[in-house]
Amino acid sequence: MSYRILDPRNLRINQVDLAARQVVLHFQEANIEKIMDNADQRTLWTQAGFIEVWTPRLSADLPIPPFLIAHAEVEDGLYTQRNMMRIPLDVSGEIVLSLWLEGQDEPLRLEGSRMRLHLEGNPSYVRHVD
Repeated sequence: MSYRILDPRNLRINQVDLAARQVVLHFQEANIEKIMDNADQRTLWTQAGFIEVWTPRLSADLPIPPFLIAHAEVEDGLYTQRNMMRIPLDVSGEIVLSLWLEGQDEPLRLEGSRMRLHLEGNPSYVRHVD
């Protein structure tokens, strides 16, 4: 089965839109790995986009952008995705996005009722991955 995953490690957040009902994290170059059926190698691409979280509850204040995500986990009630976000990603219910930010020891927990990943524009090919 062909699929794509976004690797949130070293993801640079350039802009944050924070409102009472939604948090939006914008990025310019996320690493996206494409795995194709019957292919010997995977491919690496970059693409811009944003992550939306509805009815957010934050464990601490978000830093002023830009900032780097060193490590991330998405918990959607059934699964925990560590250092990966499946594409497409649109989960509802009690979700938790845990972000370990560069230079911080404790994760920032972003809890909400829905999380969605949007990709914008065209992906750019980087290389084949062994």
